[in-house]
Amino acid sequence: MAKTRALGTTITFNAKTIGSLTSIGEITPDSEELDATTLDSQGGYREFLQGFKDSGEVTLSGYYDKADAGQQELITGYGNGEVKAVAIAFPNSAGGATFNAYVKSFTVGAADVDGIVGFGATLRISGAVTAT
Repeated sequence: MAKTRALGTTITFNAKTIGSLTSIGEITPDSEELDATTLDSQGGYREFLQGFKDSGEVTLSGYYDKADAGQQELITGYGNGEVKAVAIAFPNSAGGATFNAYVKSFTVGAADVDGIVGFGATLRISGAVTAT
């Protein structure tokens, strides 16, 4: 199986590419479970059904750049709370994902003597994720 380097992966929020990223976290869908056990369940084992699905969150981290249009779009998105289109694209046509999300958090800092000022953001996915 061919491996894909992460270098060159991009993410857009509301059609603006977010620059100076060092990490894009995993998309981690999960679902609730519904206990379907009855008094006549076989063998004394609980039975379950899948409940509502939750596409989760995506965390971003990188170096803060006040001039970066994508980072400014995240800040604006946090302020207005609107759900916007997001697209992740892996390099070399290795696919990606699209989904809708709002900016749940946006942080700037810390500033260390021997460091670069960073930023972090969390995108809360609303609805389903589509693999591309």
